[in-house]
Amino acid sequence: MKSQLVAGIAAMMLALDARSGDAQEGDTAQIEPVVVTASKVPKPASALTQPVTVISGEELRARGVARVSDALREVPGAMMVQSGSFGAVTSLFLRGGESRYTKVLIDGVAVNASGGFFDFSHLTTDNIERIEIVRGPSSVLHGADAVTGTVQIFTRKGASQPRLSLAARGGTYKSYDLSADASGSNSRGGYSVGAAHHSTDGVFPFNNEYENGTLSAALKLGQGVGGDVTLTGRYTAAEFHYPTDFVGQPVDSNSYRVQHRLTVGLDAGRNLGSSVRARFFAGSNDVSDLTDDIEVPFGGTAEQQSKFKSRGYRRNAEVMLTFFVPEHLTATVGATYEREHENSSNHVGDVGGPSTQTDSFDATRRNLAYYSELLGTVAGRFSYTLSGRLDDNTDYDRFSTYRIGANVVVVSGLRLRASLSTAFNAPAFNQLRPTTFTVGSPGLRPERIRSGEVGLAASLLEGVVQVSGGYFNQRFAELIQFVSGGPPDFLGSYANLTAATANGYEAELHVAPDPRWRGSASFTVVKPRVVEIPAGFTGSELPGDALLRRPARSGTVVGAFTAASGLSLGGAITYVGERPDLDFAQFPSPRVTLPAYTKIDLSVELPVASMARTGGGLTLNARVENLFDEEYEDVLHFPAPGRVFLVGGRATAIF
Repeated sequence: MKSQLVAGIAAMMLALDARSGDAQEGDTAQIEPVVVTASKVPKPASALTQPVTVISGEELRARGVARVSDALREVPGAMMVQSGSFGAVTSLFLRGGESRYTKVLIDGVAVNASGGFFDFSHLTTDNIERIEIVRGPSSVLHGADAVTGTVQIFTRKGASQPRLSLAARGGTYKSYDLSADASGSNSRGGYSVGAAHHSTDGVFPFNNEYENGTLSAALKLGQGVGGDVTLTGRYTAAEFHYPTDFVGQPVDSNSYRVQHRLTVGLDAGRNLGSSVRARFFAGSNDVSDLTDDIEVPFGGTAEQQSKFKSRGYRRNAEVMLTFFVPEHLTATVGATYEREHENSSNHVGDVGGPSTQTDSFDATRRNLAYYSELLGTVAGRFSYTLSGRLDDNTDYDRFSTYRIGANVVVVSGLRLRASLSTAFNAPAFNQLRPTTFTVGSPGLRPERIRSGEVGLAASLLEGVVQVSGGYFNQRFAELIQFVSGGPPDFLGSYANLTAATANGYEAELHVAPDPRWRGSASFTVVKPRVVEIPAGFTGSELPGDALLRRPARSGTVVGAFTAASGLSLGGAITYVGERPDLDFAQFPSPRVTLPAYTKIDLSVELPVASMARTGGGLTLNARVENLFDEEYEDVLHFPAPGRVFLVGGRATAIF
C-alpha cells in the first residue's frame, strides 16, 4: 500500500517543479539561467559542456528547506551522508567519488578543509539567492578538491524594490527557526542582509541539542558598463551536543562541539575597452572548532577533561583578463594565489586542574596557479571549451589539468555534449606532516582523476518537456590510504596506494505545462569500485569492492504548484539504494549492506493577509519531512531523524 502511494505521489509531482533544470536543458519556457561556476565567463546553460543544476533559494524557502544538505539530496548523483541527528557531520559523495572530492564555494570563496573535506551540517539556506552544482571535474577552473563536482552558494545581491521579511516556525524535536532579512536596489547597486537562528533538541533523549546562528550580507556597487564591485560576508556559529560514541551508542552526557566560520569575499570588475574586461577577486574563509568532553578514562577512577581546538583559514586572490574576440570567441587568462593554514591543540587533564598532556599541530602552505580558457561558438550551433591550468604548491609537486568540451545542436531541439577532463585532490596537512598518531609522509602525491562523459538533451513541445541523459567514466588513481605502523611505537603513515573507478549514467526529466505547474525527476546509476591495490597492502579493500556509503542507484522527484490565490504546494521524493558500510562495533570490522530507503517531504504555503499600500503580507506555512517516518541510517548505528512536522509564518513588507 505504501509503495503504491509513493508511486502515486511521484506521478503527481511530475507535473510540478521547484528547481531550475540541468544546464543542458535549454529551457524555452522560462528565462534560461546563466551559470558562472562552470566557466570563467558566465555562459547560458544550454551552451555548457558539463551538466549543471541550478537550485533557486527562493523556491527552497517557499518549500521550507532550511539546510543546504537537504537541497543537495535532490541533485542527480548526490549522496548526502549525515551521521545521525541534526548538526552531526554531513558529507557529500557526488557521482560516486570520495567526500573530499567536491569543491565548495560561498560567493567564490573556497571553504574546504585541507585535503578537500567539507562538513555541510551547519550550512543553511538563509539569504541564499541560488546554488549551482557542476557535475564533473573542475580543477582546471577551481584547483584542488574540484574532482567530481563543484557546489557554489550565492548570497542574495538585492531586490528591485526594498523589502523586509520576518519568519518563524516550530515543530518536532522542539525545533525552532527564526529569521529576518532585508534587501533592496537602486541605480547604484543592491544590497541584502539576513540573520537567522535554528535550534532543536535532536533525536536522542539527552545531550543532543543543536543551535545554529547565521549572519549574512551582500553589497553590490555599480550597474553600468564601466565596472562593478561586490562585497559578501557570511558568519555562522553552531553548537552540537552528541551523546554517541564512535559506534553510535548514546553513552555520553556532556560531549559537544562548537564551530565558528567567517567567509568574506570581494569581487571587482572593470571594462578596459569594448573587448577587454579585467576582474579581481579576494576571499577569506576562517573556521575554528572546539570539541569538549569530560569522562572517566578506561582503567581510571577520576574524571578527566579533553579539549580539542583547531583553527584554519584559506585566503586567496585572483586576477584575470578576458578578451572578447569577434566571431563569438572569448579568451581568458589569469593567475590565483592561495594560502592555507591550520593549527590545532589537544589538552587532557583532571577536571578543574592543569593539563597533563598537550599535543599541538601547525602547518601552512601556499599555491600559485596560472590558467587559460578558450570559449567559442560556431554558427550558433557548435560550442566548445579548451582550458588548461598549472598549480605550483609548496607542499607537493606541480600539477597540470585540462578540459576539452563540445556542445553541438544535432537537430532543432536536440543537443549533444561531450567532454574530457582531468582533476586532482591535494594531500591534507595531517597526512603530510607528523601528528600524535602518525609519522609524516612528505612524499605524498596528489590524487589524480581522469573523467570523460557524453550526453544528450532534448527540448520538446516548445520547451514544455526537457529530457537529458548521459554517461560518465571516472578513474581515480594514487588514492591516499592509511597504513598501520609497527613496533615499537605503532605510528601509522599514509601512502598513494589504490585506484578506483566510478562509472555511471544519469537521466533527467523536467516538465512545465504552464507557469503554475512544474515537475522534475532524475535517476542515477553509478558503480564506484576499487580496481587496483599494490602487492602487500594490508587494508580491508580488495579489487572489485564497492566504495563505502555510496549507492549504486538513486533517484528524486521534485515538484511545486502555485495557484492564482498564492497557495503553494511542494514536495520531494528521494530514493537511495543499497550501499555498503563497515560495522565498527566489531573488530575486525566486517562489511555490511545498508538497506534502500525512500523519503518523502511535503510543504504548503498559504497567504492569509496582504498589505494594500506597500505590498507583501502574511503567509502561513507547514512542512513535513520524512512523511512515512522511514527508519534508515546514512551511517551504520547512527539513526536518521524520523518524521518532522514544522508550522510557521512569514511577514513581508515591500516599500
